[in-house]
Amino acid sequence: MCQRGSGVTIDKGKLKAAGIQGRMASFISGGVPVRIDQQEPAAPGRHPAILLLHGSGGNVGFWFDRVAPQLGRLNLGLYAAHYFNRTGTIRADRDTILDGYHFPTWQATIMDALKYLRSRPSVDPDRVALLGVSLGAFLALGLATDKAARIRAVVEISGGVPEPAIGGITSDYPPTLIIHGDADTVVPVTMAHQLEGLLKQCSVPHQALILPGQGHWFDAGAQLRILMTTAGFLARHL
Repeated sequence: MCQRGSGVTIDKGKLKAAGIQGRMASFISGGVPVRIDQQEPAAPGRHPAILLLHGSGGNVGFWFDRVAPQLGRLNLGLYAAHYFNRTGTIRADRDTILDGYHFPTWQATIMDALKYLRSRPSVDPDRVALLGVSLGAFLALGLATDKAARIRAVVEISGGVPEPAIGGITSDYPPTLIIHGDADTVVPVTMAHQLEGLLKQCSVPHQALILPGQGHWFDAGAQLRILMTTAGFLARHL
């Protein structure tokens, strides 16, 4: 019915060479200051933006440092909300994620992050995408069912659809890029296949990159494929 990898070295100087400006900032969510890392295009005018959502380890920098140079070349802004700040979480385990409090609180924090980035003078408020990794992918896929979030596209890496959100995937769900390793023992690849099936059923534009032999974390070669595929997908849909 339709309804940790390794091996990539980042030269920080490349961020400036790519024409992007970076700094740390914060916004308030639920009365709590939440840090947000950001790389904004130096070019004048409003540009598309991506909100990066980290996984259960809370490691924002790993993917931020890898994605920022690629997106900078496309004149896309990149923001990464430390949404664990809202709940004082250092690392999330299964019990924390499923306790009925933390997951919806993190989603509310992400909504506040979206309001913050849309207030930025360099951001086109109608061209905002979510890029979620692991836990962040579950959060992104769930949040994208909320029309108030106004998400233009979703890139999900090593995640899946939260069960309560399955019925929210309809024909107007945003275009989605699915990335998963077929040897993932943390989030099984069947989650990726389930999502792809739902998107097909509802005729939602989507693309799937299933990486043979890759687990929940990706080697350097797989990381490069992920970056190039993500850049191409966002160039088409954002």
